Formats: sequence, C-alpha cells, structure tokens
Amino acid sequence: MAALIWGWARRWLAWRAKPKTPDEPHYKKLERRGEEIYDEMYETSSPRGYLSEIKECFAAAIAAAESDGLTDEARRLQARLDHIVTVYRRQFT
Repeated sequence: MAALIWGWARRWLAWRAKPKTPDEPHYKKLERRGEEIYDEMYETSSPRGYLSEIKECFAAAIAAAESDGLTDEARRLQARLDHIVTVYRRQFT
C-alpha cells in the first residue's frame, strides 16, 4: 500500500514540475496527464491503481470538453479512454 501511495505522490510531483502551455485548454491538460499515467503504467511492476487514475483524468477531460461545447473532442477522448481500458484488460487482467 505504501508503494502505491509513494508512486502516486511521485507521479503527482513530476506532473506539477513539468512546464505547461499557458493557453492550453483544461481538457488538454487532463488528457496529457491521463496519457502520462498510461505511459507510467508500463514502467512499473504492478499496474494496479493506474487504470482508475487514467479513467478519472479522461472523465474530467471529457466533461471539460463537453462544457466547452467541443463535442468532437469529447468523442475522441471517449474513444481513447475505451481503447486504453481495452488494452489494460487484455494485458493486465
């Protein structure tokens, strides 16, 4: 459990330290974070807990895109999330 918490804290600190584009839409930031967690999932010996973080990021990104009236972006994000979930289930369950 401590390893999971430490891993999450390490990822969060690394994410906060990265420079961000000031005009980047909020949904893009959330999408980027979800993709970063997806990449990190493959660098660990135990991917447990990563999928829920990815889902949270993408769900928030989808909601943000929809609230901005970007229906096509919301559909694209949903398709990407569906793909990630499918890949996770095939490889890690």
